Amino acid sequence: MDSSASPPPSLRQPLLLIAPFFLWGTAMVAMKGAMPHTTPFFMAGIRLVPAGLVVLLASLWLGRPQAISWRGWLWIGLFALVDGTLFQGFLAAGLQRTGAGLGSVMIDSQPLAVAIMARGLFGEHIGVLGWIGLLWAFWASACWACPMSGLWP
Repeated sequence: MDSSASPPPSLRQPLLLIAPFFLWGTAMVAMKGAMPHTTPFFMAGIRLVPAGLVVLLASLWLGRPQAISWRGWLWIGLFALVDGTLFQGFLAAGLQRTGAGLGSVMIDSQPLAVAIMARGLFGEHIGVLGWIGLLWAFWASACWACPMSGLWP
């Protein structure tokens, strides 16, 4: 039997499903380590450029059409400006003043903020199970990132 064979699909699929969350969590630690050597807005840009290139290359590789109108580019540019400065830039700036664990908890509160804004702006309703899931995920994130917080189960 070959010991270098890949794991069975039944094990590989759950690992692939949780990989983005694990990698997202490690981003705070990596950014915190880089902060003494750069500026927050450079850190924000360096996070966005490679990710954008990977998305564009994947899109080309998959043969997805790229026909975008000028109005579409305007919206993309506006989103990039807001996301790159207000979200990514201020995230990196905030990490200069707080720890990676607390920064992770704060960034993991984003789904709660989005749910509240979506309800106020678009009238979207999540439902009781959705709110329970959001609160449970936030609590679990806080426990995982800050075991000394007293919230550890």
